[in-house]
Amino acid sequence: MRDGACVIRYDGKRGVVWRLKYRDADGRQVQETLGSSADGWSERKAKAELRARLTDVDRDGLRRVDPTLFEAFAREWGATYPAAKGLKRSTRAGYSMIFERHLIPCFGPVKLEKIDAALVERYAAAKQQSGLAPRTINRHLNLLHKVLSLALRRQLIRVNPVGLVDRPREPRRRWTILAPAEVVRVERAFAELVQAGEGPERAWREQARVVFVTVMGTGVRRGELLGLRWRNVHLADPDGASLRVVETVARGQRDTPKSEKGERTIALGQRVAAELFEHRSRTAFDGDDEYVFCHPLTGGVLDDKRYARTLRLALAKAKIDRPMRPFHDARHTSITNAAAAGLSPAALMARAGHSDFSTTQLYIDLSGEAFRDEAQRLEDRLWGETGTENRYKNGGLSPVEETETAALQEGV
Repeated sequence: MRDGACVIRYDGKRGVVWRLKYRDADGRQVQETLGSSADGWSERKAKAELRARLTDVDRDGLRRVDPTLFEAFAREWGATYPAAKGLKRSTRAGYSMIFERHLIPCFGPVKLEKIDAALVERYAAAKQQSGLAPRTINRHLNLLHKVLSLALRRQLIRVNPVGLVDRPREPRRRWTILAPAEVVRVERAFAELVQAGEGPERAWREQARVVFVTVMGTGVRRGELLGLRWRNVHLADPDGASLRVVETVARGQRDTPKSEKGERTIALGQRVAAELFEHRSRTAFDGDDEYVFCHPLTGGVLDDKRYARTLRLALAKAKIDRPMRPFHDARHTSITNAAAAGLSPAALMARAGHSDFSTTQLYIDLSGEAFRDEAQRLEDRLWGETGTENRYKNGGLSPVEETETAALQEGV
């Protein structure tokens, strides 16, 4: 054992406590309390732990843990990490909300090295009891893991406890996907609401109808639709009508698309292009820098809550009683039906603005797309164009079997 390194037995009022003393990689003396005999610590176990510490000093350059409080470290992380990573303003705002309302009130006065798996588990359990959804709690734990990962790299803690915790199980996602016939019924219901409206309300309902048609025809996200300006809608392009997603609105403010893949061009079908052309001829805010869908009186950002109320009226009129999120489920409906219509996975991924194909795969699975053309091409390669059905119907052999039979006969 090297000089200065030893196990210390301390006889206190609450029994025997075992401690370590050694020097870290910087030569600073470290005194560390392991625990009491009542917790299972013994001289033999303490000496084994000391040998492990000295190995860590030599192999990993273990340094003394500074008693940093979580609040101070978390605020430092919040002031540097988002900017260094170039995170969106809305993402930063979300992180700040989680810190201030949840993580700091719980972990703020605790030293980093005292945050263990048991404390994190108690936090998750308390949040579940308070009514937070499992998905929300997991977002909290994801952020806590990011912060403590930096503490681990700085050798302020020995292990990230979040990785040792069993996460709350998130329920299977339930989306309301409208069938093509239901989409037609909802649009017809919108048209009836327009006819029943008067004055400004009629104009608003007409715009709401076009919003519904546009989301169904393009699959854009809520923020992408709110941030769409006329300069990025190209209805007279010789190559075909399209719109370009370059700006979004999040939390009432301008922002960039969700990811690099989110900045994209979406081809428009004739129906959506015609609806947008007529909408521009009706609106008072038709300048290139104006929002395509906006507040009918001010030209400001569209009131998405008012649109949600109008959509609920149309859904009720169309006799669709399933709960439907106005933009989220409408986007899912568009992408899922695009998959069912036969769009290739690559085209579907580009149109949806997904960064990861696994997300696109969810829509393909939901669509029930069986890739029948691909299956038929495989059968044609294996058994020839006659296929299995014709083979049994005609009582004959497939081209492959005929070739093999001929080869055998030649060899006889």
